[in-house]
Amino acid sequence: MSSIIDVQNKILNKYIRFAANTEFGRRYGFEHIKSYHEYKEALPLTTFKDYDVYREPMKRGVPDLTWPGSASKFAISAGTTGKPKDIPINADRERSDKLFLRRVALSYISKNPNILKLMGKQLSLPGTIEKDPDYPGVLFGEISGHLALMAPPILSRVQVIPPEESVWMNFKDKLEIAVEKGVKSDIRVITALPSVMLRYFQLALEHTGKDHIGDIWPKMRVLVSGGEPLPSYKKHLIKLSEGMGLHFIENYGASEGYFAFNTEQNREDLKLVVDNNVFYEWIPNPSENRDELSKQPTIPTWDVEEGKPYGMVVTSNSGLWRYLLNDVVIFTDLKTPRIRVAGRASDVLDNYGETIEALHVQEAMDKVTEELGGMFSSCTVGVVHNSEKDSPHHVWFVQWAEKPSDMKEFAKAIDNELARTNRSYMIRRNGKAIDMPQFYELTKEAILEWQQEHKKVGAQTKFPRMIHDHDKCRSLMAKCERLA
Repeated sequence: MSSIIDVQNKILNKYIRFAANTEFGRRYGFEHIKSYHEYKEALPLTTFKDYDVYREPMKRGVPDLTWPGSASKFAISAGTTGKPKDIPINADRERSDKLFLRRVALSYISKNPNILKLMGKQLSLPGTIEKDPDYPGVLFGEISGHLALMAPPILSRVQVIPPEESVWMNFKDKLEIAVEKGVKSDIRVITALPSVMLRYFQLALEHTGKDHIGDIWPKMRVLVSGGEPLPSYKKHLIKLSEGMGLHFIENYGASEGYFAFNTEQNREDLKLVVDNNVFYEWIPNPSENRDELSKQPTIPTWDVEEGKPYGMVVTSNSGLWRYLLNDVVIFTDLKTPRIRVAGRASDVLDNYGETIEALHVQEAMDKVTEELGGMFSSCTVGVVHNSEKDSPHHVWFVQWAEKPSDMKEFAKAIDNELARTNRSYMIRRNGKAIDMPQFYELTKEAILEWQQEHKKVGAQTKFPRMIHDHDKCRSLMAKCERLA
């Protein structure tokens, strides 16, 4: 591969020329832009709202708005916060996604050439695709659903549920059918969100009365995930399939595009794909405040530093220009390059000045479980304030694979670790502005009930890392208590 500078500038210059005659290109004078510096000076950072003026005409089939041609498909996000977002998928974006997934497959096969072990059934749990009578001929749905319909026919024939059927099902029905048919099939590969994989494993064990995944699918080989970080769930998945030597493939992407992947079993960082139709910019030390974040300066990929957190900005053939994502990544290797997804810029609890980021939560849980024992799949933190006489306190909802023997000791250790690493938290704890954290065990039943109550559940619905609403936090507390 050519140097990062060359391949990234080639993508950017190609896009600027290609889109010069679109409405967006004319608005920002693309025909006069000759370099990255000029591009950065001409365009502000954009967010989803900046495309509102184009979105309705796009759905009506108006061409050449932010990208040449038109789009008959829209990827609907299912993130942890805010309203769903619909991102146009045109023919160029489809080709890029197919190329990305082909590269992932070839990377895995190059390291594991004996593909005969994969010759069996595959289970994919993609998102749902829907039609809207207000927009004839346009398909709306999660990106995994659109990609499932693009899969080669040979893959469709080996699926437990053919994609042309599964993408039209609601998630609840899809999961029930997947369990019923799946436990009778020789599944070798599963593709889904990590949290959905875990739920599927748990449901399959309950359905069969087995204790180990190998008793149901002894020849299962590969788990392919995306949509949320795999490391949070990997230990739990390995525990349920202990001794099977499953291989994990992780993709990092979103409705806006696919960015990185990992097929190596001995590492958890991801290879950033810099030569597949996405131009990247990075915001050093991104602010958790969205308005401040959009005003921070950006740098190109060839100027990043290892170990520093960066906010992610993309220019892509979805017709997104200097588009601000909510993700924060850390570069672990500059030559390849490779990244670790550290969380989301808005994943911050700062109700009382404590400034706890999702990254702080993950690091504290990792350190304390290593010291005191325990194994967890996911952790969500909220905050409640019961009365004016009491100090508010954080509520930690943890999905355990192995629960620590002494939760009081564990809570105290978490409190001490946060105070050691987070000065804002330490000051507020010392001043009794916030009280000791409280822990609840999070079950799959509690997760599902809470999601159904507070948001639409789909194959790509992610459980939030932070719950900012007090009432929603209390609602989850009540469900955990009832289902314990």
